[in-house]
Order: sequence, then structure tokens, then C-alpha cells
Amino acid sequence: MERLPQFIYLDSKIVGTAKQIATFFEEGIFASETTVLIKKYKHKSAKQIAAIFRLHGIAYRFVLAQDLDTLPKGVMFYPFNAQSNCRAVANRHLTHIFITHGESNKAASVKPIIRIYDYVLTAGQAGIDRFLAHGIFSQHDVDSGRLITAGDTFIGKTGLSKQGKKCIFYAPTWEGGIEQENYSSLAYWQQVAERIIQKVVEYQIDTLVIRSHPNTGHRLAYYQENLFQLAKTCMQHNLKVIAYQPNLALSLFQQWKWKKLGIKFSSNLKDFQAVFALCDVSAIETQLLNEDISYELFYPAYQSTMAIPNLNVYHEVAPMDIQAAWLSLHDAAQHKIYWINTHFEQMALSNRITFLINQLSQYERN
Repeated sequence: MERLPQFIYLDSKIVGTAKQIATFFEEGIFASETTVLIKKYKHKSAKQIAAIFRLHGIAYRFVLAQDLDTLPKGVMFYPFNAQSNCRAVANRHLTHIFITHGESNKAASVKPIIRIYDYVLTAGQAGIDRFLAHGIFSQHDVDSGRLITAGDTFIGKTGLSKQGKKCIFYAPTWEGGIEQENYSSLAYWQQVAERIIQKVVEYQIDTLVIRSHPNTGHRLAYYQENLFQLAKTCMQHNLKVIAYQPNLALSLFQQWKWKKLGIKFSSNLKDFQAVFALCDVSAIETQLLNEDISYELFYPAYQSTMAIPNLNVYHEVAPMDIQAAWLSLHDAAQHKIYWINTHFEQMALSNRITFLINQLSQYERN
């Protein structure tokens, strides 16, 4: 098959989205000849987004709607849903593939807009069942190859190692673009801190590593303060607190306040291994499953807005209040197989895009 030009389309003013795309290049999933096309906005974040791609040596350019119409034959990948994606997919010279930026049970995972793409990738059968259960796709779409499992290709990594200093790992998600999509446990940070301290005592661990979502505080700025207060409470119980700095969008004053308290920053989580993790309904759960890290899941009360296809695999550990509870898995090994197709385990990340595109061409020929 001829080598087609490859593009990634980004329509976002959130700087964290650029960091998430950069990770795909760092891991070798996308090659240097892949170009990121960024919707042009008159917004201060444009320079920051461009700086991130320059830092990582990623080819990029800003585009207007009419620029999308002139793109040649090729493949366009979409890590995020956005309204202007509808304009991009109107160019039928391109094959349009939604790859997501991590797989989760958030309601945003099953928005009807996802039907606009030629192909949609999921990590495993759970993603397919999620779409079927919500009527987004039909069994015919599955049978015809429109939904394709890509294993752990696009789910990302926690950054933790199997060899580092033992820790409890806490990874809250952000507050979402709208309140109906807020799955962040930082809304109830006091109860979360209590649960972390319980786990510290249970596992006899003195270190807490926090990796917040890079968008934390984008819509609700006080979530950064909630995170600080959680860390402060844990330190009052003689815990060493390490915060993953690349995901923190702190002002100089906030950085000073965190450092004054004694919170340490780290840009590399490979120095740590998690003996246990606590996370929200988010893509982090898939990463923890993939890396065989035991965890509990913060489960908000507004579960009707969630897209969990098999909730019965969880059991309630402890209700936090009328708004939330902690859940854990009955059988993590079986759940991992359900969520993540193991077909790609022996294939290098750098070979997977080519393999997937060749797979799609076979579907089209058939």
C-alpha cells in the first residue's frame, strides 16, 4: 500500500491537549512526518500550544476551514471531538479515524458526533459494547469493520515503573468542559484525603504520588486549590507528597506556596512504583488495568451520565457520602482482557499505525 500523508487534527484552546498529543510522538506511535493541524484561534493559548510541539520536534501548522478542504489524499487522525471536526471530515480525499486520547467510561466517550468518522478505534471489546449499548453504532458497523480494536496503542501510560520507590498513586481527572461531565474527585477532596490516608496505613507506605489531569482548573480554577488542600492534609499525616509537575498549570505564586509547604515536584514518575492507586472515572483506569496496578475507582452519584458497559464487575468498597463511593474490581485480570485487546502486545508501538492503516485498506477492498 502506498504511503499516504498523515495528519492529526486539533481544535482546542486547552494547552493540555497539545501535551497529550505530544505523548503519542514521544512513545513512537506517530512518526516525525505526521503533521499536527491546529485550528487557528486568536487566543493566548495558541503560542503555548505551538511551543509544546516545537519543543518535541513535532511538525505542525495552524489552519482555517478552507485549508482543510485543500488537503490531498491521506489519513486524518482525531484525538478529540470538536465541532469543527465535522468540517474536516467533509474532505473525502482523506480517511478519517477517531483514535481518542485515552479510553474511559465518561459519557463523553459515547457522544453521537463520533459517527461522523470513517473508522473508530477502541482499546478492546468494552469500547465496542459501550457504543452498542448507547445506540451510537450497530452490530452492522462492527461486522463491516468500522469499529476496530487497537489494544493499548492510544491509552497512554501512568509513567510509573515496576522498580522505583513504593508509593500510593492518586490520579484525579479534571472538572470537564461542562458540569454534567465533571467526574473529578477533587470536588470532594476531604473524603478523598481520608481514603488515601486509610490506604497509606493499610500498605505501610510513606509516599503519595499525585498525577493530576493537565486540564485541572481550566473551567473551575479553585480545583487547583482543592488539590493543594488535599496534599496539605496528607502531609499533616506525615506523608511525603510528590506532584507530577508537567501536568500542573501553576502560577509562580502557587509554585512557591506548594514548595513552601514541602511538596516535591517530579518530572519523571519512573522513580516510583504504585502498590495501590486511586483514580476517577477517566482514562487513567485503563492505564492502571493495562499496567496491572490494583486500584479503587471514585464513582460519582450521577451515574446515569456514565457509560460503564458492565458495572457488575465492580463492588462498592465504601460510600463517601450521598454523592460518591469507592469501587474496586472483582476480577481485574478478566476485566483487563475485556477492556484491552491483547493482539498488539508483541508489536512495537512504532509499527502499529502502519498495521492499522493496512487493516483498514483490507476492509475497504472487501
